[in-house]
Amino acid sequence: MVKKNKLNIYLGDITHDTIISVSDTIPINIGYVGSYMKKIFGEKIELTLFKYPNDIINAIKKNPPDLLGLSNYSWNSHISEFIASIAKKCNPNVITTQGGTNFPYDEETQIEFLSKRPATDIYTYLEGEKSCSNIVQRIFEYDKNRKKIFEKPIEGCMFIRPETKNIAQKVFVKGKTLERIKDLDEVPSPYLTGLLDKFFDGNLTPFLETNRGCSFTCTFCHTGDDYFHKLNKFSEDRVRDEIEYIGKRAGKLNVTNLHLADVNFGMYPTDKKTCEFLVESKKKYGWPLQIMGTTGKNSKERVMEITRILGDMFAINMATQSMDEQVLRNIERANIKLDHMIEINNKLRKDGRSTHGELIIPLPGETKESFIKGLNMMLNSNVSSVCIYTLILLFGTDFKNPEYRNKFKYKGKFRIVPLNFGEYDGHRIFDYEEVGVETKDLSFDDYFDLRTQALLVESLHNDRPFNEFFKYAQLFGIQAGTMIKILYDNISFASKNIQKIIRDFISETKSELWDSEKDLVNHYKKDENYLKLKKGEVGGNLIYKYKSKSLLETPLDWINFIEKQVFEAIQKKQKNIDSVKLIRSEISEIANFCRLKIKGLLNVNANIEPIKGEFQFDLIKWIDDGAKARLSNYKFPNEKEKFYFEFSSDQIKMRDDVFKRYGTDINALSKIVTRISSLESQFRKIRYDNGTYLRDIYTKVGEKFTRYALSG
Repeated sequence: MVKKNKLNIYLGDITHDTIISVSDTIPINIGYVGSYMKKIFGEKIELTLFKYPNDIINAIKKNPPDLLGLSNYSWNSHISEFIASIAKKCNPNVITTQGGTNFPYDEETQIEFLSKRPATDIYTYLEGEKSCSNIVQRIFEYDKNRKKIFEKPIEGCMFIRPETKNIAQKVFVKGKTLERIKDLDEVPSPYLTGLLDKFFDGNLTPFLETNRGCSFTCTFCHTGDDYFHKLNKFSEDRVRDEIEYIGKRAGKLNVTNLHLADVNFGMYPTDKKTCEFLVESKKKYGWPLQIMGTTGKNSKERVMEITRILGDMFAINMATQSMDEQVLRNIERANIKLDHMIEINNKLRKDGRSTHGELIIPLPGETKESFIKGLNMMLNSNVSSVCIYTLILLFGTDFKNPEYRNKFKYKGKFRIVPLNFGEYDGHRIFDYEEVGVETKDLSFDDYFDLRTQALLVESLHNDRPFNEFFKYAQLFGIQAGTMIKILYDNISFASKNIQKIIRDFISETKSELWDSEKDLVNHYKKDENYLKLKKGEVGGNLIYKYKSKSLLETPLDWINFIEKQVFEAIQKKQKNIDSVKLIRSEISEIANFCRLKIKGLLNVNANIEPIKGEFQFDLIKWIDDGAKARLSNYKFPNEKEKFYFEFSSDQIKMRDDVFKRYGTDINALSKIVTRISSLESQFRKIRYDNGTYLRDIYTKVGEKFTRYALSG
């Protein structure tokens, strides 16, 4: 099996790429595994890394590997198994292994999981660097007798003995659990060793990890396991050198964003240094302009202070998941207090920074009423966005445990992981996930109702496209949560275009769910249904798809609808006719302001030249002062003043980058809105007439005005 000269090893972190590259990050996971292998075995191995499915399939057919290692997540589990099956056909003696978080914790389910993946010989669990190298060592040890490879356990690995795979009494072998790597610098940097150079292709986003581990024990998350409780770090020098290395290459490619792998970024003193390195890289190379990451669950003041220098490159998460105390106890989660959250949000807003809250439906014990109450608390806490996620019933969490599910009467349904499908080597492959849609406390109908409300929150509130309407309504005692409910209850008075968006969203939300994996696969394998997937008509991320449609296709419809609903809601509280006339005038100016600030957003064909607006009220000063008084207090001395709404050079650079990498159709746009730290960073900036500074709408920080070449 092993070549006379070198052991031929392929490692793949494969992404579906039928519509776009869905998992679009540089594969540091297999980079770590590969760099550790090279450290241990050096010239004894020939190592090749892969990201794209057709690349690895063609390589296997041309030169089959001796060892094939593949990542296994919910978004690529079945395509990884399919690639393993191709390797088996091309080289029956190949050893195939998978590793990743999409794996059960209990032995019975592990055996069931591996039995459904006959082309996978070995599963590496938890940290993969040493376990994968243990497989290589075993192959070298028993070079001339493949059967002996499986005669005894391999540390950090588990497998079903090959001779028992097809019989009822399977022999399951599990090696000793390896200790975590405490000094992460033991693993050579896959960036600094050049192992990942081929993935700087202008398509993939750099991925950076500075530490591993999580001190929290959330039941819905893999890293909540005790194994990952302690924090281990890469050295400061290494992180600095990696950022420098990435910056040089990403800057030349005009790639603008970065993903952080850390699960609690900003909680630790070393994170401040990382922020400083990133800011320095931006100055030197123009990278990164946007950073996606998950901030620490607690110590928000520290997170806020440490990440302050990143400004609007980075948004702080308020990942509360639920605002109900009993639900939090059920998922073993502790949140910051509401008053504390409001205080932090206000400080961040004062600095012009975005904050993201997170809620999940349906968590154990959550009712429709408790969820809406919690949602209103979040909306009214002055957070920029409240992201509402559907609960994914992940392997390796309590939500795959039958006893736990029965306790809360969880019912799950299956759906395609957004855009994760494709036709490879003549076979249609689908990757799917199980999501929670009903519990003993929340009905299936409640789930759909909350999903529709989630769409309104995402489209109208999140990222602040229509923020000035909400701030104005608050002056009359109408909080953001109340305003969302008013819009939801009166959606039948919206335009036909808006009503169609809502109807289509509800219809697709229902039709994306399947009772079983088999039903889902059989449906989408049919030509007519697969064609709908391929055209992007179905199978996408629905919340972001319909948010993108709203902002691209119907922004004026939404502005007109919100303008009318805000006016009518306030009018019910006002008896003075003169006051009502002034209110109408003020709301009309807000509507015009919103039209201009989001003009061209997500639209590749938009005219990106500066546009002029005339206003009788100084909305910028009103926003700077916290929108605490009526607009009439901000009336210009002259009849009207001019504002110019313009894209900065950095914004144009980012627009070019994301449209080039992801595309411009509606599914591409739904990906783009998840690949920037906040959509509001892409609103046009503002300059007063004859002013020399171009500034953000939500921060007083500006840049010296230059007439940029706006050729795109």
